[in-house]
Amino acid sequence: MSNPDRTITASLFVPNDLASEAIKSLSPHSKEDGFTLLEVMVAMVLLAVIMTTSASMLFLNIKGWEGLTENSDRILENHLILARVTTMVQHLTPLVWKNQRQQRGLAFSGNAQQLHFISSAPQQHAAGGLFEYLLRQESDPEQEGMSLVLYYAPLHPDREEFSLPERGSRRVMITGLDEVQFSFFGNKRDRVKPEWTDSWESVSHLYPKLIRMTQRHGGEQAMIQDRFMRIRRQSTVMAR
Repeated sequence: MSNPDRTITASLFVPNDLASEAIKSLSPHSKEDGFTLLEVMVAMVLLAVIMTTSASMLFLNIKGWEGLTENSDRILENHLILARVTTMVQHLTPLVWKNQRQQRGLAFSGNAQQLHFISSAPQQHAAGGLFEYLLRQESDPEQEGMSLVLYYAPLHPDREEFSLPERGSRRVMITGLDEVQFSFFGNKRDRVKPEWTDSWESVSHLYPKLIRMTQRHGGEQAMIQDRFMRIRRQSTVMAR
């Protein structure tokens, strides 16, 4: 007869591998913390690439901004110089010379490469008076191009002919040009039809109505800039 109060026990066999996996799955810190060496190296390479790219873009932006600023400053400077030259030419003094042989001539001459005239004193000369000016193009070995150069000297009252003295001040106005050309519009004598010409002689009877200065620069992609200068005073004054 069986005993109802008897307890029956049985041992449960669990493999060691299965028990270990179960313990790891239940543990909240079962996975090792941190990164592997390969992950750290990949992150450092990516960071180096990002920093190099950012530095390169920043450097290019700075160089581009400097180039743009320098180009803008140069354009503004050239504009101011040309405005000053235009003012001198527009307000030139239309003198008429007479030499010892009583030959009449204008205090003005020009050709495709230069312009010779008389106008008021430069701004840096507080004494005022009249000055002789010679504006012409010259080769510039340092810039490998042409330059617009201005020569000027005080007008001597005892001068017997219109020619710029050898000892005059020299100022380089604009550099880096391919070419500078002058042309003239008007009638050199009365009852002659006005026309454009590449020269104007001092023996002409009248001053030109317009003077065109053409600048060409830019190398193969040449840029041509024309500036027209109209002489304000057409009535001539006898100098001697």
